[in-house]
Amino acid sequence: MLTSDGLGGQPMSDVAKNNAKHVLMVSIAAAAWFALAVQLPLTIQTSTAHGMNILGAILTYLSFFTLLTNLLVALVLTFSLLATNARWGRFFSSPVVATGTALYIATVGATYFLLLRHTWNPEGLVKLTDFLLHDFVPLGYVAYWIFFVPKSELRWKNTLSWTIYPVTYLAWILIRGDLYGRYPYPFVDVGSLGYPRTLLNSGILLMLFVLVSLAVVALARRKRSRAAGR
Repeated sequence: MLTSDGLGGQPMSDVAKNNAKHVLMVSIAAAAWFALAVQLPLTIQTSTAHGMNILGAILTYLSFFTLLTNLLVALVLTFSLLATNARWGRFFSSPVVATGTALYIATVGATYFLLLRHTWNPEGLVKLTDFLLHDFVPLGYVAYWIFFVPKSELRWKNTLSWTIYPVTYLAWILIRGDLYGRYPYPFVDVGSLGYPRTLLNSGILLMLFVLVSLAVVALARRKRSRAAGR
């Protein structure tokens, strides 16, 4: 019998554990790819209806943290499933990358639930993609991380590397916003809030992200210490 290397969990046989892991990974990856594929033409349609060209519509699609992070989840799971022994497969399936991805997609779900869900009421196909991108994939991937991603390799220094993605994303949307006057989320809308408030909002979110990252590493180190003491 084996115990999952999550922060908790009950003993599972090798076969049961591997089957559950595979089913979960395939389900989440399929949901993410499907939602991303459906959302692209929807974004292009909406953007072009507001006067954008195709390039501008694609850049709009690539300006949403939700879509980029779901794409990251899809890549992590797909490479982990299909290219385990290849260089990119080893990279995406590494505990550090998998944990960073869990933190990013958890941020997607939490931010949407707390700040954005009340701002619109999607219907039809848009509602389905909204559910997949903001609920199913975040919850599913976090569950996958908890039960199946090894955490013994996590170190304090990882919290710094995990901030590269959100900081780079912030720079990208601010540069794009300055050029085109469009921002993906109301709490980073420089046109309405100004740079001081936008940077303050971003700083608060980044601080919360770092605190959660530190907590994850602390729990992993505590589990590793307890295991070493047995």
